[in-house]
Amino acid sequence: MKYVRTQMGRLRAGHWVIAIITLATSLTMIGCDTAGKEEGPATRPALAGIFTPPAKTGSQLWAENCTRCHYSRPPTQYSAQQWDVIVTHMRLRADLTGQETREITKFLQGSN
Repeated sequence: MKYVRTQMGRLRAGHWVIAIITLATSLTMIGCDTAGKEEGPATRPALAGIFTPPAKTGSQLWAENCTRCHYSRPPTQYSAQQWDVIVTHMRLRADLTGQETREITKFLQGSN
């Protein structure tokens, strides 16, 4: 009988193959169990605050997004109603989310 020498003793060659197949199968099953599962606030609520970036203020969003293409205009240049129309129009062009749009509008209207 042919044996393979290991640190824990000798294993038969057939047992060595079975051990490798068992390990490979176990790793595959573990990988399949976690595949397709998104880890986020819904699945790991205790860690949700650690991985989500802090919310940006309207002034930060305005400075980051609007000044990419425009000179910085003072928020008092337009009325609250005019800012609402302008920001709604620019939302599509700047690819802003709804939350970002609301924060920027709130900042600009609050500055009047």
